[in-house]
Amino acid sequence: MNVQATPRQIELLQHTLGLSAEHRNSHRNHFVAGAGHHDMPELQALETLGLMRRAPTPSFCPSDDIVFCATAAGQTIAQDALPAPRVRTRYEDFLDYDGCISFGQYLCGDKLPVFERGQARGDVRWRMVRRVHGAIDVAGAWTPTKKDAKASYKQALAEGSRTKQDRGRR
Repeated sequence: MNVQATPRQIELLQHTLGLSAEHRNSHRNHFVAGAGHHDMPELQALETLGLMRRAPTPSFCPSDDIVFCATAAGQTIAQDALPAPRVRTRYEDFLDYDGCISFGQYLCGDKLPVFERGQARGDVRWRMVRRVHGAIDVAGAWTPTKKDAKASYKQALAEGSRTKQDRGRR
């Protein structure tokens, strides 16, 4: 069946079924419209196309209300018109993770760099290190500020990756 529905008609089908980009499973199948409803011409056109049908009006609704339900063909068109599902981010996965760790720990595991604090001649010094299985893997220089310690760590990390690349070329 090759039926052409307008974008507005597809929106009405999706609304009837309770579908959206975030809610891809239908949780209802009805649209109640009374005489003079602004969507009535589109709903009747969908009925003519065979994408909607009329259902009995419940007794709690006014007698001139019409209940429209999407047909199987209408459900298929509404589902097919949904945008492709969005790829989940690592942060969304982290939010669903059932553990008591930081986002950094979630991303890096035991390779999360940390600041170390030390003192030299009464001055506080900082360095940033990464430990793997308890041993220092990458370490920046001791500096007077955390900002400098981070920059030194990043430089050591970059030099380490360049050294690994050089070893791979030999």
